[in-house]
Amino acid sequence: MELKEAAQKLGVHYQTAYRWIRAGQLKAYKVGNTYQVTSEDLLDCLSKRNCPTAPPSSVKVRNWEHQAFRLMGYLLSGNEAEARALILKVAEGGAEIIAACENLISPVFSELGELWSTGKITIACEHRATAICERALACMMQNLRGRPRGIAVIGTPPGDQHSLPTSMATAALRSQRWLVHHLGTQVPPEDFISIAKDVAATLVVVTMTHTPALDQANQIATLARTQGIRSLVGAPGMTIGTLVELANARPIANNSIATTP
Repeated sequence: MELKEAAQKLGVHYQTAYRWIRAGQLKAYKVGNTYQVTSEDLLDCLSKRNCPTAPPSSVKVRNWEHQAFRLMGYLLSGNEAEARALILKVAEGGAEIIAACENLISPVFSELGELWSTGKITIACEHRATAICERALACMMQNLRGRPRGIAVIGTPPGDQHSLPTSMATAALRSQRWLVHHLGTQVPPEDFISIAKDVAATLVVVTMTHTPALDQANQIATLARTQGIRSLVGAPGMTIGTLVELANARPIANNSIATTP
């Protein structure tokens, strides 16, 4: 049979079946300009994909404090290659993105914030460190196979310029099979909800580290509720793990709202 017919029987798009051929997951034979798949090879592919596989093992980092100390040094010196390698090595070793955010990145940036507030580092140094970590997180982000839990829209309200929490929340939710639209920082409430409506979002997440921006954050949450969209408003000290637990929790009603003061 031709590849298009095989893709239909596999229940996937033609391009997906083609990628499986390129990856060696589906045997096929090139005949002219088309691929041919035998019934035996089709059944073999189905059998392998339906066979349950054990979840990947989770690595246990023996000393998060030591890893955080190393990351701090790399970020302060602007050594992006080593900082990225450290973050990605932890993730590739099997540690969950949530654990990396909570035990590695968040503590480092809490300390960086203290250094900046006391004048020991410049705002430029802090911004450089943020950009390095965001690029590393971007390399970790991926939409996993399987049915998405839902569609989330993430950003900060006007008055909050901190982008790293939104990047960590995006990476963490994508690791939990959420389809995430990352809007960045200082998004006006009306624009925030406009995007949420356009993409048929089931969850709005507003990260916030600057307390004066709370009114704008709550305005976004209120607008989301009027559209029947669940919302989460983060606050300083709220962990990524807590945010993910709240996001994954089954809502009481379609227009329920979960906020953190």
